[in-house]
Amino acid sequence: MRIYETMLVLDPEMSKEQIDGFVGKLKQFLGDRGAQVLKVAEWGLNTLACAIKKKKKGYYILLYLNGDAAIVAEMERSLRLMEEVLRYLTVKREEGDIEASPQQSAAPTQEGETVQERKTEKKMAGGEESAAAEEKK
Repeated sequence: MRIYETMLVLDPEMSKEQIDGFVGKLKQFLGDRGAQVLKVAEWGLNTLACAIKKKKKGYYILLYLNGDAAIVAEMERSLRLMEEVLRYLTVKREEGDIEASPQQSAAPTQEGETVQERKTEKKMAGGEESAAAEEKK
């Protein structure tokens, strides 16, 4: 069994109860077929880069699951038939920590810079300090 990551873009006109019901149905669907849902992250309502089915916004959900390729194929077939799903994408996840999702590492801080930018700046600052220490010698 492999770990898969599925990003769903749902109809923005769905209510919170409808979205929760949809996620519950999806978990039940996967559980009945032997897949294990590891994590569900709701990213919320975001503006789309281009209109999909005449919608300018979409409700994003990130789903991590552990299962076989046949289960994923069956889930994708089911998602294709659902009207409330605007788009979906499933990829195989490398073995590792699912807690460090792409959105968390690219989330802006209060100062407006991302976590990744701060890490890069710290590395660069550390390199400058060591270069300054070598110049003093």
